[in-house]
Amino acid sequence: MKKVLVLSSAHPWDDERVFNKITKSLSKRYETVLCAVADDDFRIVDNIKIYGLKKLSRTKRYKNYIKIIKIVKKEKPDLIHFHDPDLLPLALYFKLILRKKVIYDVHEDYFLAFRDREYWPKIVKIPFSFAFNFFEKGVSKLLDGVTVVTEDIFKKFNCKNRVILRNFPTIEQWQAREIYNVDDTINLVYIGNVSYHRGITHLILAVNQLLQLNIKLDIIGPAESAEYFEEIKKFENEKIKIWGRVPKGYIPEILKNAHVGFVTLLPLRRYKTSLPLKLFEYMAAGMPVIASNFELWKEIIEGSDCGITIDPTDVMQIKEAILYFYENRDEIIKKGQNGYKAFSEIYNWSKEEKKLFDFYRDIMGQ
Repeated sequence: MKKVLVLSSAHPWDDERVFNKITKSLSKRYETVLCAVADDDFRIVDNIKIYGLKKLSRTKRYKNYIKIIKIVKKEKPDLIHFHDPDLLPLALYFKLILRKKVIYDVHEDYFLAFRDREYWPKIVKIPFSFAFNFFEKGVSKLLDGVTVVTEDIFKKFNCKNRVILRNFPTIEQWQAREIYNVDDTINLVYIGNVSYHRGITHLILAVNQLLQLNIKLDIIGPAESAEYFEEIKKFENEKIKIWGRVPKGYIPEILKNAHVGFVTLLPLRRYKTSLPLKLFEYMAAGMPVIASNFELWKEIIEGSDCGITIDPTDVMQIKEAILYFYENRDEIIKKGQNGYKAFSEIYNWSKEEKKLFDFYRDIMGQ
């Protein structure tokens, strides 16, 4: 049996895409080992060996290189599937020196991501983003394959073997929602990374204008900084709860008790063509969504009739969307059920898994 090493220097070992999708799917066909960020050096989960790496900032992740090379030489994988741009120099070593087959899994448009970093001065981020773009595309042409998450990113890579593997939830995690208790408090929820650019401030300001209603807002996930967490904590009251990070296993249960999910990211260039996992997890949980009116998202949400799209920079539009569901509670049930139907038929990992297997067969020969 061929062996695959899945590698990430940035993501925790139990990351949804890295572990629950890519690693677990590959383990059905290949001997699969994972090397990713973890608190301990080694563990075995679902018969998959997992080697832990230290959690380091982007500029210091090279300090894991020696340990990664030792693991690769110990495990002797036939193919290395890596997930982070800071591993591109190491990928060249794997390909050109160790003669391994190598696949690059691209999670976002890093060219746009670097240009959107407000804390970088313009004189630095623009030349850096162009230099990185040139380097990323050049290295990718030398590798055996590239997997991406969206059509826009797919178009940017001019290499022989490439495939879109959309970051949809796994269908096994979710069941059709049977109970909709919409007669009492309407529970609003945001789950994901918490930052200004993800629309959290605008969402809080909208809910703050509706505190007279029988609603509750839960904001769940790690904040981009301690300063931002303290800033939004000031808005916490009996109707607005700022949770911070919670164990991932709690998420499906939290969503079962929620009525409306938010994915109101601000219109940064890299967000407009992204496919956020949380959008599809809300659908999988049978919840209607209030989402940014980006063209790609509108096509999905309006096509499935599973929510409302709004201008995420307009607090009044967010407020009106909340009021719509508050005053039309039957729409919570209808659009929630529509979302689950679209998830179960279209927006789930099973079809992406088949594409992953086909892609590997082309590269591995089996």
